[in-house]
Amino acid sequence: MALYHFSVRHVSRGKGQMVVASAAYISGQRIFDSYYNKIHDYTSKSGVVFTEILTPEYVPERLTDRETLWNEVEHVERNNKAQLAYSFDIALQNELTLEENIRLAKEFCQEQFVARGMIVDLAVHEGKSDNEEEADNPHFHVLVPIRPFTEERIWGNKQRREYILDEDGNRVKDAKGKEIFNAVSTTGWNDPELLKEWRRAWTEKVNGKFRECHMAARIDHRSYKEQGIDLIPTIHEGYEVRAMEKKGIKTVIGELNRAIRQFNQMFISLKESIQWMKTAYEEMKAELDRRQNPTLLESLQDYYDKKTQGRPPLPNFYAEMKRKGKNLSDLQEFAKAISYLQTHQIETMDDLHERIEELNGVVSVSKKEISEKRKQLKELENLEKMAEVIKTNQPLIDEYNRFFFQKKREKYYQQHKKEINYYRKCERELKQHLDQNGKVPTARWKREKEELQSVIEELKADNQPYQEELAFVKKVQSCADIARRDREMAETDTSGRSEEKREKQTKLPAFSAVQVEEIFEENVKAEQQPVNQSEQKPEKKTSLLRKLDEKKKECAERDAKQQEVKKKRNHEMSL
Repeated sequence: MALYHFSVRHVSRGKGQMVVASAAYISGQRIFDSYYNKIHDYTSKSGVVFTEILTPEYVPERLTDRETLWNEVEHVERNNKAQLAYSFDIALQNELTLEENIRLAKEFCQEQFVARGMIVDLAVHEGKSDNEEEADNPHFHVLVPIRPFTEERIWGNKQRREYILDEDGNRVKDAKGKEIFNAVSTTGWNDPELLKEWRRAWTEKVNGKFRECHMAARIDHRSYKEQGIDLIPTIHEGYEVRAMEKKGIKTVIGELNRAIRQFNQMFISLKESIQWMKTAYEEMKAELDRRQNPTLLESLQDYYDKKTQGRPPLPNFYAEMKRKGKNLSDLQEFAKAISYLQTHQIETMDDLHERIEELNGVVSVSKKEISEKRKQLKELENLEKMAEVIKTNQPLIDEYNRFFFQKKREKYYQQHKKEINYYRKCERELKQHLDQNGKVPTARWKREKEELQSVIEELKADNQPYQEELAFVKKVQSCADIARRDREMAETDTSGRSEEKREKQTKLPAFSAVQVEEIFEENVKAEQQPVNQSEQKPEKKTSLLRKLDEKKKECAERDAKQQEVKKKRNHEMSL
């Protein structure tokens, strides 16, 4: 069941909270707090599956280090009651994969926080449940410094003063002679309307992903009352109650919340059942109407179902296509195909071929771009490998260069010929890649590798929907070909005779090869009897005719049974 949770609080020094400790907790790391001169170690914490610091473009690289960032935040605040950071706790969805959830969280932070100039410390927790009866609780934490980091690359002001003025425009003073002013946020990040916008944006982000994945699940940022839902809201438990419940200690609030959740679940299940019945009724009614006036594609699908379900021995071609999963016998998948063709206005096989060519072009361009990025990544990896070879073999080269006499140098060279030659080759290759100081830029290569890997992942993610669509369209094409060929086989047999001619011929009794052979053998034996037994010939002929009549009668009965079974099966399919 889709879950919505979006909460934000302040990390405040006045409440005894430490922002470095909060950062260490959400990331599951060991961080030294230089402000309090202590270490916060949460490396034993499990469930942290992804962490990253997202920053605007103008923020220096040093602030992408978690320890540096939050120690600067602690030191820049002078007040002993200062508010240090916003702490967000946002629920992810069990219906989505871990990769999809991480991608959603990153995109949301980039669009809603980083785009407003915020520095974001993001951490995703998988939230595995210890109790098999309870669902997992995947979620992500976001820590954002309240004090903004300006484009001048300095920590800016959190607030500015707006003085109260009298009618003459003079500043108003209090009884002690001090000027009265209001403290106004310089960023507007604490605006309640902005929080509502964030909550609504997260809802739209998740629901958009549900729609993209063709899922019926949805979340809503509004309260039950705002949604018009008659559910009972649970009571806030707080840290103490949750800690006691986790230790197995039952509490009054916990018991009450469990009862409320059970009641709400029963209420929701009842409403879902009623909605399902309505939907099923509408679908069955629509199906009956559709069968009265079938479209071309629906007629093809009905015919294909009859061919595949009505005959026990399938031809090898159809059996192979069915084994590979290329038939659209599943009702939901067939409905998806119909919807796709209608959406893209595909009416003929030529339109379908044109769509496949278009998708092939998009996929091939993306694959080519990914291949180029992988080639660049491979070159950087080779450079790093050569730099490592230089570093590893440097003592050997130094030893080689210390030999003064040529014979000793030659002897040492022969002993380490492979290593020395490979070292010289790597040295020649790296010479054209050195920086201005003549050093190997390993840090730059590392950044370029990470950027390339990120670009490759983004390209793969962008290309994935097109690949899935291409595979689906090819599957539809295969099913259309099967329907067409099956119809052609029904209209014309292997000898080229038409259906009408075959129907005329089936009026005569049809014998199997074994039956014909038995009758032929009996006839031959009758002809081989001696002439002096001519008085027995009429009896032999009568016996032969009797057997022929019996065979005809058996065939007629068998045909009648087959016709009865066929009529019954067609009647069931029409229902």
